[in-house]
Amino acid sequence: MNPLKLCVLIMLFFSLAQTVSALDISEYNITFNVMPDASVQEGISMRFAAPLNASSLNYAVLGDVSGLYVTADGNVLDYSLEKTGSEYNVRFTAPEGTKTLVISFVAHDLVFAGNGIYSFSTSLKPPVTSVMNMKAYLPEGFAVYRDVIYPDGYETLSDGQRICLSWTLENPQSVMLSFKFYNTSSDYSLATGIIISIVFIAVVTYLVGHYRKKMKCEFERGFSEDERKVLFILSKEGRIMQKKIEKELGFSRAKMTRIIMKLEKKGLVEKERVGRTNRLFYKK
Repeated sequence: MNPLKLCVLIMLFFSLAQTVSALDISEYNITFNVMPDASVQEGISMRFAAPLNASSLNYAVLGDVSGLYVTADGNVLDYSLEKTGSEYNVRFTAPEGTKTLVISFVAHDLVFAGNGIYSFSTSLKPPVTSVMNMKAYLPEGFAVYRDVIYPDGYETLSDGQRICLSWTLENPQSVMLSFKFYNTSSDYSLATGIIISIVFIAVVTYLVGHYRKKMKCEFERGFSEDERKVLFILSKEGRIMQKKIEKELGFSRAKMTRIIMKLEKKGLVEKERVGRTNRLFYKK
């Protein structure tokens, strides 16, 4: 990969930086909701230890975002956006008595895919807070890839449809969040393909065996019992002296000669004269 392009990707991975002016925050919650299209719905809520005085605040976002809104105790606030380079500075005023502040937006550059594996990565600098609750929801039908998750100390939850990674961090200063995930339907498709292949091979093997058995039965119907005995010995030996078969089966030379003549006409036996007997060759 081009080094310059790699640097750009790394910058995008660290695409979220947050700054809120010094406030007495008792609880800081952040949720990442990864969508099937690889966008991330992000929500940040701050609960204050005491109601705020009217305050002018700002929040910095680095990267490509959309659908941003800010609420104070459930009431939507007006805000202004100031862009400097790739950074957006969100400025707004929190009303007197605000207890909970929520900031929400959609990020478009936190997830990258390669070879069917998705990578989520972002860097956080939360404001000073005693407790930070962090959650990341995978898209429905996706699972964590090989437990590649950072930071440690997480808990894996599920609502029956989606997997959620959850952390509770005390007095966080700087947090690097990253994990990999994949679509479980790809595993299902692979397993299904393997099962279908095994079943197909088993069926073909059975049919071939059944066909051969049937053909053998049909083939043997055209011969007398004595002829089948001679054919069995010939098929097993490949080549053998006629005198040896006569002795093994107790056939007279005249009877054996008649049988060999019939098998020659059917193209199953060749003979070679050796002294007073024949060397017989089985033709498959």
